Amino acid sequence: MTDAPRLIGRKEASAYLGIAESTFSMWVATHKMPQAVAGTRKWDKKAIDARLDELSGLTPADAEDPYEKWMRENSDD
Repeated sequence: MTDAPRLIGRKEASAYLGIAESTFSMWVATHKMPQAVAGTRKWDKKAIDARLDELSGLTPADAEDPYEKWMRENSDD
C-alpha cells in the first residue's frame, strides 16, 4: 500500500487546497496557514487540515485543553 506523503511542498500544498502558490505563500505569511515544518520547506497535511477546519468553523480556534476540562468538570466547588 502506497500512501501519499504527509509532508508536502509549497506546490503540492497549494494544489491540495485548490489555490495558487502565491495565495498559499500569502496565507502562510499572514498566519492563515501554518509555517513549514522547522528545518524543512515542507508542510504537514494534518496541520493544514486542522487550520482549514478552524477557518471553516468546523473546530473551535481555542479548544479547551482536555486536562483542564476534566479538572473543571471534576472539581469539588
